[in-house]
Amino acid sequence: MKIIKILSIGKFILAVYYTKSDCYQYSIIDDYGTVLEPDDIFYTSEAAEREGREAINIVSRDAIAIKV
Repeated sequence: MKIIKILSIGKFILAVYYTKSDCYQYSIIDDYGTVLEPDDIFYTSEAAEREGREAINIVSRDAIAIKV
């Protein structure tokens, strides 16, 4: 595994990495240290980052809805 990009987005950390299978994946770490690591694979780092950002947006919206 080779880390391509690490981003801080709100209370989350998004890591995009290149795997031994010649594809890209992403992981999300929340402010409690919980790691979300979907099995989805992507052929570009941009696609993995885009999907990771979307997952963070969904989780963030859900957290706000629960608080209200």
